[in-house]
Amino acid sequence: MKKNLLKPAFLLLALATVACQQGTDEDKSIASTHPKLEKQLARDSVETPISSDENPGLYDQYRITLQEYENSGSYGVQELYHGRLSELNEAGSADARTYRSALREGLKEGVNFAGKYTVVSVGCGTSCQTHYVIDRETGMVLDKVQSSMGARFNANSRLLIVNPPDSTIDYSQCHDCSPQAYEFVDGKLKKVEPAH
Repeated sequence: MKKNLLKPAFLLLALATVACQQGTDEDKSIASTHPKLEKQLARDSVETPISSDENPGLYDQYRITLQEYENSGSYGVQELYHGRLSELNEAGSADARTYRSALREGLKEGVNFAGKYTVVSVGCGTSCQTHYVIDRETGMVLDKVQSSMGARFNANSRLLIVNPPDSTIDYSQCHDCSPQAYEFVDGKLKKVEPAH
């Protein structure tokens, strides 16, 4: 039995030794070791992602404006809700029925917006998210807003920022990526217009 196992083990050892002696591919590019890939890379062009150095004006405009909103103190919440957190109430909301699993899962985060609400973000396709605002006293879906690049919000503020400023985005090319601020008032998200 031992003789039968020795032959395959010896053969594997010999192959490994020969492979190691032939040199390494560390100095070769991945394209040179894969001919089909090399042809494809030669055909396709690759663009470098934009940086804040290439689009500083628009990025800074969004960043500074939204920081002014966040730091103004105008959107602060006085108290956080500490009562019983209601489950999702599907009555009166087609979205609550359609996305019940995702919304129920998101409600596990607890209060995360405007003192007594939970914002639950649900994917709606490539570069698309819908952010639902759910009242934690009643479990009702009150409002929603869509984004391309996510949203920023917190439990101590009524301000929800859609598509937060990002220096890697070329705003001249992505029309749906523009940052926008919304204030949550009387159960609705109202767009905050920049002061002129």
